[in-house]
Amino acid sequence: MVFKHIKNQAIVASVLCLIASIDPLAKVNGEDNISIHRSLQAKSEYPDQLAQKAPINQSPAGKTPAALMDQASASFTKGDFPEAIALWTQIIMSNPSVPILNEALINRSKAYLVIGQPSLALADLSACQYKPSQVSELADLWLLKGSARLQNKQYSEAIVDFKQSERLRPGNSILYSNRSVAYQSLGKLAEAKSDITAAIKLDPNFSNYFNLAILQKLSGNPQACFDLLSQMIRQSQPYGQLFTQRGLCAAMLGRHDEAISDMLKALKLDQGNVVAMEQLGLSLVAKNQKESGRQYLVKASSMRLTSGEVEEYQRILSIISLLDRR
Repeated sequence: MVFKHIKNQAIVASVLCLIASIDPLAKVNGEDNISIHRSLQAKSEYPDQLAQKAPINQSPAGKTPAALMDQASASFTKGDFPEAIALWTQIIMSNPSVPILNEALINRSKAYLVIGQPSLALADLSACQYKPSQVSELADLWLLKGSARLQNKQYSEAIVDFKQSERLRPGNSILYSNRSVAYQSLGKLAEAKSDITAAIKLDPNFSNYFNLAILQKLSGNPQACFDLLSQMIRQSQPYGQLFTQRGLCAAMLGRHDEAISDMLKALKLDQGNVVAMEQLGLSLVAKNQKESGRQYLVKASSMRLTSGEVEEYQRILSIISLLDRR
């Protein structure tokens, strides 16, 4: 099994979706999945007749919408999302032709998804004006709507949108991987596993296999999760969440020496990994190293409190209290 790597593995988004119920990967499919709809030549993107009818509006800086579109795309590519949004907003406010308006709205919605503003993305997507004959564009629109609803934790609505996209254009790996997250978030693990398996057949990338491993763990099969993550570790660069999740599986299997080893590796890569910090403490306690384990649990509780996760802080505090009473 060979995994196809993607850029910026540690959350992707895609930035088409954020994983709501799996902390390890924030963006399921990485940045590669959120391309900008802009060709180098505007004429190649629109039919000649539409290009001829499009008004040549000038921005305050004297630039045409086509020039602003290229500038916005360049800003997006560089990661300057506020600047890209500002430029697309100029285009939208300039009363452009419908094709250019749709392009700007779609691209601005993607930038909103990247910065975690799904409600603004949905507003842009709802303003798009596509004809029923524009099947490919409509399939993309429903996919983006589903991804925005997923990011907004509207899981049932996201699934409906993904199904609309699938009806128009089946066989899209991003759709299946994102819908898998929505199903998982609703506790529908069989459907989630079916979709992530379909995504892997179409695109055997790192994120899809990682999410399959997590589903194996959630489905009560930590050994399958452990084995898959071990294979990924052998074939990839060091990545903290691989060690974290494999360590959790080892702990579920009662193999605390392996769990301790993996959590130490995870913390070496990311000292702020609170999940690894807590499990390291628990596994040390399980190995009768109570005082060392307690220290890591105290650190984990402090990290939860600092980040405002009060319920998690109280949960770990309860574990420490039980240890102190032994």
